[in-house]
Amino acid sequence: MIGERALQRLGLVPAPGLPTQVHLSVTDRCFLPCLHCDIYKNKTEDLPEQAWADTIDRLARWLGPASINFVGGEPLLRKDLERLMGRATRLGFTVSFNTNGWLLTDARAAALADAGVSIAYVSMDGIHPATVDHSRGRAGSLQKAMEAADRLERHRQPRVVVACVLHGKNAAEIPELLRWCNDKGRELVVQPLYQSFGENAHQPGWWRHSPLWPTAEELPLIDRALDVLAEERASHGKVCNTVVQLQAFKKHFRLPDIYNGQVCKAGYSDIAFDPAGNIRLCYFLEPVGNIAQDEPEQLWNSLRAMRRRHEVSRCPRACNLLNCNFERGEG
Repeated sequence: MIGERALQRLGLVPAPGLPTQVHLSVTDRCFLPCLHCDIYKNKTEDLPEQAWADTIDRLARWLGPASINFVGGEPLLRKDLERLMGRATRLGFTVSFNTNGWLLTDARAAALADAGVSIAYVSMDGIHPATVDHSRGRAGSLQKAMEAADRLERHRQPRVVVACVLHGKNAAEIPELLRWCNDKGRELVVQPLYQSFGENAHQPGWWRHSPLWPTAEELPLIDRALDVLAEERASHGKVCNTVVQLQAFKKHFRLPDIYNGQVCKAGYSDIAFDPAGNIRLCYFLEPVGNIAQDEPEQLWNSLRAMRRRHEVSRCPRACNLLNCNFERGEG
């Protein structure tokens, strides 16, 4: 057993508290070939409902009240999604999920409301069909997202938050998208374009091959979009990102391979589970265990976990700007 002082000398320290946010990636399946995401190429088989139900039960005994975000892939491809969400809410979790909207029927919207889901993040990477349908790889994607938001809002819950990946081809539409959200009374949260999701390995230079990366001519549009969002946030508008985070995006779009100096909270307040049941403190680094043989409670401050946090503290990647990892600060 390594002593506490020895661990400190090695830079290995326990987390300051329990995780407050759980990310459950319950499926890798998706049917949209998005230009910013390769998850649809993955062939990971879904774990059975009982495996996730047991995990939720174990997390509840360990964490008590916390937040769980159900992600994918497209989570609504799971027919048992509402049952798993309902289990989580009954155990005291605040539940959210992400969706592209294609599978959101009236019946499923009602089932999500009955399950007690708090937030639905509906993906809309722009406000014009040509932009969104192109980036999502399927005609009708914008219309489906808009219809899904409307269906959800026929119920008392969940609350709809529009989730947008900011890139060079949609930057000019952000002010209009924000106005649309304000007109609808919906919040907007933005992620910066990052290396393709679905592949965990670090890919330096990924942006050189991305069809969505901004050109030199599009960078002023990125800046304008971020300034509009920051102004809205500063005036207590319906933008979820902090001003600090939005301003940090500007450097990302100019120097994507240069360490940005931002703190990463991966593994400190969040814990993630991938579709194979691997337990991760950072989705882009090696897992620290698996739900089939490990207890998350025992792993949280294990030597493996502390080593992973040490790795995170020295990590130069730009994924620290993503909403799941960004240390929000003020504003």
